[in-house]
Amino acid sequence: MSDIPLRLNATEAGILRDLVEQMRALVKETDATDAVRARLFPDAYEDAEDSEAYRDLTGGDLSAAKLEALDRVAESLGNGGPTKAHLAEEDAEAWVRTLTDMRLAIGTRLEVTEATMNLEPDPDDPAFAPLHTLHWLGWLQEQILERMVP
Repeated sequence: MSDIPLRLNATEAGILRDLVEQMRALVKETDATDAVRARLFPDAYEDAEDSEAYRDLTGGDLSAAKLEALDRVAESLGNGGPTKAHLAEEDAEAWVRTLTDMRLAIGTRLEVTEATMNLEPDPDDPAFAPLHTLHWLGWLQEQILERMVP
């Protein structure tokens, strides 16, 4: 796979920088009752004790992998203004994983359903901005994925 060009205007890059920091805080959060955290770190087993044991074994590794992906995305975005970057394969994979987590977090927080996703966001809805962001993140993820597959 050749490098994937990434070009974002200052507003788009700024939104992503903010989301990276929000995701970093979510990954570091330890509140097991948070629905978003539960979605990002789902139970591996139906039995609560088995799930807790599995989480004890793998939770640190999963958190570390998510934080590493967030670091790669943050590095690609730079410190401010528009972004012009070329994503190597490992960076593109980190972007796809991070965009997935961002979409899961926003969708869970807004309690988005498949039906909601199929509707055009209403500009008068208080959830318009995050829903629009959710759709945009999906589009961005699709653009990266299409360039990853030869």
